[in-house]
Amino acid sequence: MYEYPAASTAGYRYATNLGNVDTDASVGATVRLGYDLPADYGPPRIRPTIPGSDFFVPSENLGGYLFAGVQGQAVARNIFLDGNTFESSPSVDKKWDVGSLQAGATLIDGNVRLSYTQVFMTKEFDTQRNPEIFGSLTLSYRY
Repeated sequence: MYEYPAASTAGYRYATNLGNVDTDASVGATVRLGYDLPADYGPPRIRPTIPGSDFFVPSENLGGYLFAGVQGQAVARNIFLDGNTFESSPSVDKKWDVGSLQAGATLIDGNVRLSYTQVFMTKEFDTQRNPEIFGSLTLSYRY
């Protein structure tokens, strides 16, 4: 059995969304540090943060890593904050610049992957009382 040495990877992401629900541009980066990093392309995560990957390769080796990432987003349109596109409706004064920070851990053993991600987002609109803080626990099985 070959054991992978400790390793680290860094990746970046940029994206644009253009539509009546969401129009924005974003850029972000994620860093991973751990064992058997080639087994996946990063942990799965909840949107609207930096997306991860549902893909992973089953491995005979126990692997895992810690990760951290940041993202900045320029928001032109968000129908959930701006209201209806074609007629007057309730809305709030949104912030055009939104940031997020995420951190977590992933463990891969054979066909099973367990990941936890904690996300911290800045306020998305002016009257929002607190920034968003949420987490995600994901258990994946590959067959």
